[in-house]
Amino acid sequence: MAKHLILIAITLLFIGCATYKTKYENKENATDVEVKKEIAHTFYLIGDAGLSPMGGMNSALKIFKERLNKADKNSTAIFLGDNIYPAGLPNPTDSTEAYYKAKNDLDAQLKTLENFKGQPLFIPGNHDWYTEGLIGLEREEEYIQEQLDSKDVFFPENGCPIETIEVNDKVTIIALDTEWYLTNWDKRPDINDKCEIKSRDAFLLELEDKIKDNRQRTTIIAMHHPMFSYGPHGGQYTFKQHLYPKSGIGPLPILGTFVNVLRRTAGASIEDLQNKRYRDLRKRVLTLAQYSNKVILTSGHEHTLQYIVEENTPQIVSGSGAKIGATRLLNGSQFSTGRRGYATLEVYTDGSSRVRYYAVGLESGEDFLFSSQVLAPDRSVNEDTYPEKFPPTMEATVYTDEEIDKSGFFKLLWGDRYRKYYGTKVTAPTVNLDTIYGGLKPVHKGGGHQSKSLRLRHKSGKEYVMRAVRKVSELYLQAMVFQKQYIMDDLKDTYLQEFLLDFYTGSHPYAPLTVGPLSDAIGLYHTNPVLYYVPKQPALEDFNVDFGDELYIIEEHAGDGHGDLASFGFSDELKGTDDMLDDLRDDEKYEVDSELYLRARLFDMVIGDWDRHVD
Repeated sequence: MAKHLILIAITLLFIGCATYKTKYENKENATDVEVKKEIAHTFYLIGDAGLSPMGGMNSALKIFKERLNKADKNSTAIFLGDNIYPAGLPNPTDSTEAYYKAKNDLDAQLKTLENFKGQPLFIPGNHDWYTEGLIGLEREEEYIQEQLDSKDVFFPENGCPIETIEVNDKVTIIALDTEWYLTNWDKRPDINDKCEIKSRDAFLLELEDKIKDNRQRTTIIAMHHPMFSYGPHGGQYTFKQHLYPKSGIGPLPILGTFVNVLRRTAGASIEDLQNKRYRDLRKRVLTLAQYSNKVILTSGHEHTLQYIVEENTPQIVSGSGAKIGATRLLNGSQFSTGRRGYATLEVYTDGSSRVRYYAVGLESGEDFLFSSQVLAPDRSVNEDTYPEKFPPTMEATVYTDEEIDKSGFFKLLWGDRYRKYYGTKVTAPTVNLDTIYGGLKPVHKGGGHQSKSLRLRHKSGKEYVMRAVRKVSELYLQAMVFQKQYIMDDLKDTYLQEFLLDFYTGSHPYAPLTVGPLSDAIGLYHTNPVLYYVPKQPALEDFNVDFGDELYIIEEHAGDGHGDLASFGFSDELKGTDDMLDDLRDDEKYEVDSELYLRARLFDMVIGDWDRHVD
């Protein structure tokens, strides 16, 4: 009986193990699809490619080079970290042999770019940090820049966490150094010496801003560590790994499984998805990704090829640039394999995109493995359905009568507040964006935590902000309370949403209109908000889906280009807090007008403005 139980246990264990085989959720994706669309940009993705024979090139890099040789200028090759095994680029004076081996492995990747017409991009992985930390990473960065004769090939720079690269008006890359986030800073006291961002919270705020700023573009988040994976770093192991949990140690039939279960549950390694800090990063990144429906995650780390779609977010894993790894096909996995290879991602001008995976050929050359649409085409709005002419004024309210109709008991608990003004009809001038301030074009949605806003740009470059008077209650909860879980869709049409909308009646809906005159009275600089009714219109383009047919306040964006205004001090250049502090530290010729600063801060306190932004 005991023998049978052991046999059953071993069988179940084997069935539940990761394998190196190619696996499909839908076999139809194993056949390529010809796409006759205009390409906005093509990405070639390979990770963990930092291991090759001395004087040569590993098999995955060989087929990658053949692909890059055929690529046109409108493309980017991204090396997704772990560019050198086992421990980055050593100092040649410390170990000549280790240096030349590491240099060889890096040179093999650089050789793939010899005939490449596009733009290369290297991002760091955990192994790139392993020799002397920041010093070793910068040594690798400088070597790549020198060999490619460009400063724009290794991002983020200087061991910092984030860099945004605008590819074109359709595509943006946000390059992240996820090892910066995961590593133990106590052991790397110099980690932020050259970075403007010096905390993990500040990094996440910056990532949020960049995702929101690029909501109209396909946004490629290029980072070494994946947010989804079903390989060893995701807690999935081969049958052999259950016997040999550590290289060279074993076989350990039962103890090996125990070690793997412990690794999966305890998350002792910061490089595993089960690690607490890794989980925190994953939750925050996935939550922030929901602010846009055009985010694509691209990563290496696992020595596999995987395509996973979970939590409305596609994850491309392309980390088998030198080694092989095992996977399971679980949850949102659509494809996975342990074969060496790479991925391509085509982004089309209609906003759609398609991923393809290729592996080292079983006989020669390369084998096509998988293809899938990643993002669907952008929603198109028929501008002909919106009028171009409007009455000069419109009557409107911020809230409906039903939204301000509260019971006596509710008012007893919460008071009258400014509720009646939210339901009072006001007459506001209508506006056509084609003509206001000489004509404004919508650029992107704003990134506030309470308001629905749209950035507008004049042909001269100066910018304005169109902000809805009606707040978005679920935005506040998402930003301040549920930072690790996306809940905005779940809050719609709920009592909590209704309660939060009433919460905002604690401030007067038209209070911003008084700030300009009050500021003038005490000599403070300010923007010049004006209340308008903005109808849906052709000038709003695709933004008609989310904007228009309500009350908005339009004002100058607190940025450059408004030097013709006395309220901006006739200055064409404005600096944010961080830049100002840098100037103060760098040169004693700069000083703060302390009297004006104190007057501004006291004014904030008087009017109850507690959310000054650093920019």
